[in-house]
Amino acid sequence: MLPADGLHQRTSAWSHRYARAVAVARDDILTGRAVRLAERLQAGADAARGRRQRAAQARVARLLDDRSGLAFIIALTDEVLRIREPARAAGQLRALVDELGSPRFLDPADRLLLSAGTVAARRYPRMVMPLVAARLRAELAGYVVAAEDRPLRHHIARRRAEGVRLNLNLLGEAILGDDEADRRLAGVIGLLRRPDVDYVSVKVTSVCAQINHAAFDGEVDRVSGRLRRLYDVAREAHPAKFVNLDMEEYRDLELTVEVFQRVLSEPAYRSLDAGIVLQAYIPDSLPVLQDLMAWARQRRADGGGMVKVRIVKGANLAMEKVEAELAGWVPAPYPTKAEVDANFKRMLGFALDPSNAGAVRLGVASHNFFELAWALTLAADRQVPGMVEVEMLEGMAGSATHPVRDAAGGLLLYAPIVARADHESAIAYLVRRFDENTGPDNFLRNQFALGVGSPAWEQERRRFEASVAASHEPTVTTLRSQDRTRPASPATGTTPGWFANEPDTDLTRAANRRWLVDHLTAEPWPDGHVIPAVVDGDVVESPAEGVGRDPSAAGRPAYRWVQSPVELVDRAVAAALAGREGWAATPGTSRGKVLHAVADVLSERRGQLIGLMAHDGGKTFSESDPEVSEAVDFARYYADRAAELEAAGDRFRPIGTVAVVPPWNFPLAIPAGGVLAALAAGNTVVFKPAPEAVAVAWAIAQACWDAGVPRSALHFVPTADDDAGRRLVTHPDVGAVVLTG
Repeated sequence: MLPADGLHQRTSAWSHRYARAVAVARDDILTGRAVRLAERLQAGADAARGRRQRAAQARVARLLDDRSGLAFIIALTDEVLRIREPARAAGQLRALVDELGSPRFLDPADRLLLSAGTVAARRYPRMVMPLVAARLRAELAGYVVAAEDRPLRHHIARRRAEGVRLNLNLLGEAILGDDEADRRLAGVIGLLRRPDVDYVSVKVTSVCAQINHAAFDGEVDRVSGRLRRLYDVAREAHPAKFVNLDMEEYRDLELTVEVFQRVLSEPAYRSLDAGIVLQAYIPDSLPVLQDLMAWARQRRADGGGMVKVRIVKGANLAMEKVEAELAGWVPAPYPTKAEVDANFKRMLGFALDPSNAGAVRLGVASHNFFELAWALTLAADRQVPGMVEVEMLEGMAGSATHPVRDAAGGLLLYAPIVARADHESAIAYLVRRFDENTGPDNFLRNQFALGVGSPAWEQERRRFEASVAASHEPTVTTLRSQDRTRPASPATGTTPGWFANEPDTDLTRAANRRWLVDHLTAEPWPDGHVIPAVVDGDVVESPAEGVGRDPSAAGRPAYRWVQSPVELVDRAVAAALAGREGWAATPGTSRGKVLHAVADVLSERRGQLIGLMAHDGGKTFSESDPEVSEAVDFARYYADRAAELEAAGDRFRPIGTVAVVPPWNFPLAIPAGGVLAALAAGNTVVFKPAPEAVAVAWAIAQACWDAGVPRSALHFVPTADDDAGRRLVTHPDVGAVVLTG
């Protein structure tokens, strides 16, 4: 007979298998219904496609198939039309056409116009270049709506007559300052006050400048203030207008959700309906969705308004990859589209729960007929059809607009708008959209070759069915798990032929933000602390005439340091000369092991070093954290080079004694690089820190000694930039001086 706990485990496992079997069987029924609905949507789109729409969609298809065409549009906007002098712009246009040729996605008439315009621009640049800009704006008009009053009013009226609602998103350049943020906020408020606008989307980063994730709580307060201004305007209308918080970068996910819930939980805004976007390509979105659903139900039970969650696949993959690679992190999104598709359905399945009806509406944003059909079928099966609102992109829905509207009982088009003077922003938006849709697995990429029963259609059907099945499989809750509060595993060296950079600190993790606060608020040195000189292991603590000051408390000395006289400099150089043969005779592989140990010590002390740079040099986290990574990289890079120098044999000889005399502005990375490079090459070092950042330099020296660098090989002599400093850099027994690396 099984013990009770064993019986429970077996029963639980059986229950799980049974529940999954039931879900799979139900899925077979629902996928069949969804496929039939997708076929009707495709047939409706085919029937509604007139001559003009076929021509427009054919052009989009050619563009999606022409990577060089995308490159041409980017270059035309960024390298030609930004130039305000027509003659220079014309010259750049000629160079662009010579380099890339005429894009294949253009039809013959436009290719002829481009060729003729390029020639004519040589003689008549003031006439031709405005025509080029106007032609580009006309080409993009179908995808981005003009923000000026008359064309916007006409576009809204036309869509309303078709029974289609619009979600307006005001495009613009990245926000760099408060003035720009104020202008963007005013622009969104202006949209909300238009009588013909009832729905807008906005990113928190587009109305609040320079968000600092290191100061998370303070930024939540600051962004909340901006959001209240939007909600106040939305509440002025009767009925109230709808503000949707867009999501773009992973790093803004937690902040956006926190601000959204905080403000809408306040009594003044509790009755307001509002929305937020979650991206299915980020695993973290599922647990966020689960928390949002519970919060929305409670808010509704307390007499509050409804919450809309717009679920999208994700639209910033390229930037996520670039940012992660630069910082040494795992990219936040799922690595494959199959996983994204499964998570999209996983999120739909969780949200379309009857318990959420009345508290939550679900925006299902996709151009994939199978995805839309699945959402509508699942909602109908669970008897919550009113929970789903289908959303598509303005300019890309094409002939699917009316069939989807009819099947879903309505349609919301996400409509980017841009002022004529800011057409570069339209290009940036469209390049990102086209880039995400040119992948071989993307439905929109294949849409123009689709027909019910075609090979492309059958391929999309199989992908859809596979993703429904995979949605029941367990998934990770995040791909980003860095935790600075846990001890780091010592590195054992880099793989031959491969160098991996030390990762920066990921402030999307709450544990890392707490870790940072602890180190920034810790007292880095006790009262009366003296930083000594160290010559051949002998600690010299006087004369302590140098003064270190904390920029945040500049009124009092933070610490004192020994201001080495000329005699101590001479003694340090002599000690370095005496120790150079022993260190030079140490095998390069052994020196490399010591420097790898230095890298581990620096990595382990990251928080302390960040705190020191803040208190000793006024460095912000965004400046100091990468500097720690750079110092660690220097240690590992030079460690590997030390072994290579040993392999060089008689072809390499150390210089002897090197004076490292760094500047103050990069108090960790530059001095570490100089010291470690010299040590790797078998030289002894006399290290004179910048007088403005002695404490950080002292931490470098301590890390080296603690990791096993002999005190006979590294000597630390703080001096002022006076006779003692000049003595060191001009000393006849110093073989080389390293200033900035």
